[in-house]
Amino acid sequence: MNKFELFTMIYFWLDNYYENTTDDRILNQLSEMNPFIWADIGSADPAVYIEYCAFLGEKEISLENSLSIAKDYVKTIDYVDVTAAFENIDPEEWIHGCKDYLSTEHKGADING
Repeated sequence: MNKFELFTMIYFWLDNYYENTTDDRILNQLSEMNPFIWADIGSADPAVYIEYCAFLGEKEISLENSLSIAKDYVKTIDYVDVTAAFENIDPEEWIHGCKDYLSTEHKGADING
């Protein structure tokens, strides 16, 4: 799993968790995170992905540690508290979702790291 794939999984998880929200701050956060607006690798607001990459630093990402990294990352989002979406995730459900996503053709599959 590369850093963009993890970012996309975080976005998918948050988008699904908050799909019925009317909270403008959460909706704005999701809009800014959207990894599918532009053709290149990143987010709708490029600063969001840049900050995510800075958070990652040199962390190695695997399926096994991806949930832990995702939980740590969402804690750093200052604009709105979205940590509730990651509080009670079954690790097996997360890994299953990641495997499903990674097994399909997707944006960013061809990047390293």
